[in-house]
Amino acid sequence: MKVTVSRTGERFAADLEQLKKESTDQIRRSYDSIVTLKDFLSEAGAISQSDRYSKLIVKLDSMEKKLSRFEDSLNERVARLIREYDKLKNEVDGLTKEKKLYKTLHELAGLFASERNIKNILPGIIQSAADILSCDHAVMQIVDDDGKIRLQFSYSQQSGSKFTPAKQISEAVLKTGDPVMIETGRDSEMDCTVCIPLKSGDDVRGLIHAVRAKEQFTKNDMELLRILADKVWLSIEPALATSELLESGENQMQSLREKCRFEEIIATSPEMARVLAVVADVADSESAVLIEGESGTGKELLARALHYNSKRREAPFVTINCAAIPETLLESELFGYEKGAFTGAVAKKPGRFEQADGGTIFLDEIGDLPPLLQVKLLRFLQSHEFEPLGSTGVKKADVRIISATKKDLAKMVETAEFRDDLYYRINVIAIRLPRLVERTGEIEVLAYHFLEKYAAKNGKNIAAIDPLALSYLRGHNFPGNIRELENIIERAVVLCKGDTLTVNELPDTVKRKYVGKTEVPMTAKELNEVKRRLWRETIAPLESDFALRLLEKSDRNISEAARLAGLHRKQLQRILKRNNLSAEIGPEPENS
Repeated sequence: MKVTVSRTGERFAADLEQLKKESTDQIRRSYDSIVTLKDFLSEAGAISQSDRYSKLIVKLDSMEKKLSRFEDSLNERVARLIREYDKLKNEVDGLTKEKKLYKTLHELAGLFASERNIKNILPGIIQSAADILSCDHAVMQIVDDDGKIRLQFSYSQQSGSKFTPAKQISEAVLKTGDPVMIETGRDSEMDCTVCIPLKSGDDVRGLIHAVRAKEQFTKNDMELLRILADKVWLSIEPALATSELLESGENQMQSLREKCRFEEIIATSPEMARVLAVVADVADSESAVLIEGESGTGKELLARALHYNSKRREAPFVTINCAAIPETLLESELFGYEKGAFTGAVAKKPGRFEQADGGTIFLDEIGDLPPLLQVKLLRFLQSHEFEPLGSTGVKKADVRIISATKKDLAKMVETAEFRDDLYYRINVIAIRLPRLVERTGEIEVLAYHFLEKYAAKNGKNIAAIDPLALSYLRGHNFPGNIRELENIIERAVVLCKGDTLTVNELPDTVKRKYVGKTEVPMTAKELNEVKRRLWRETIAPLESDFALRLLEKSDRNISEAARLAGLHRKQLQRILKRNNLSAEIGPEPENS
């Protein structure tokens, strides 16, 4: 479209010039004819004194003046058309740039959704800015609280060309928070420069510089760059913080992996780095550890990491799920039994504590341990002694206890469902495993890990996950945590017929996104109910606090409060009325 409009405009300008030339030539020929005729009449001498010829000369003078006025009018009309053409051309150029801008913003939105590390997108953003404004150079700078440059990304139209933003311009924009445009004369050797701030509230967090060699920027160019800066910064700011967290977590994880064995644990988030740092610190101790976390968060993997990074790593690691074994069999599983201890005990069998002697025993779901066994476990923790069923002798076992639970043991202690003395024995060191959705950036990492695992297992050549599918996965709340994500990816791999997992392979439970903890409604009635609830819980209190603070700052003057907020007086009055507020601080009294 741009090419077509440009060619039409060029033809229009050429046609105007041709019209002006042809009309001017015609007028000149008419002038020449009149002048020739007047000269001829003047040479006639006496004949020219007659009234008849005098009137002819007057008419010729009149024709000459009319031609002159016509020429002036024609030139003015052509000049006006050229001005209108230039104006239209500028508007078309502006619309083309705006189209580029919004297309760029749309493409960037997709990148923000699919790219884990925002720093990989920033060079593309600054290249887009240069393309939209037809710049020779563009630079994006991210600054810290002191105004020092933390990150910088540059783009130049000519490869190998470099541009360094003027320090004075940067300092001016950082100080004032206002955009700056430096214009130059046509013959100047200096470049035309625009600098736009990237702002978080009133604070300048970065700068975008755009430069053209010997060609001016327009106010529209400046406004387009400001829109790009504002829209992009809304996504960059939180993503940049997340990216830095991820880098910090990855660096911590790398450092921890150099010191400890965490082969089974796939983790990169700062939240998991903090957990594994605790594991590294306490692994070599003999203290009991209680691991708390929802189902599917990896409690057993963490228990294994504690064992295999301890001095007991060469001894057994024995696991028992207290919720999976019937109460009648659990005691014999833990402490073992002698031959003939009960019907069916045809041979002696050592219990899990005896099997774990010298090593570690992992009591999974200890919150489901029956009261009687809580007493016996407490006795073992105090003395490390136990009696197998049917035995009169006492045995000893040197084991370290690691427990895990998805239940709130502290509350169970309050309700007497769990013994407080046992709770304090097993809870010497507490480690809480965060939910999957609380682990920054880890959904994508684990999704690709499981993709590789199940693609190999099923003999499929699947190497990627579609960005939209990743977006759905990030938006899911994962009540089943890592175990649920693993099942989702395994299912998707089995169903996938191409080389990329798409939304089509995801279950419906994942496709129904959530806003916070609210599931996206499927009907108009549900939508209205959700909107009303969200208004009551979120927007109304926020709006009310906003209005009250404005009234406090303005000494209860509505006009001044509206001015401070950048609102029209009527807009503020509607907010006050909607929240049952008046210019007097506090809610209006209810009518009795």
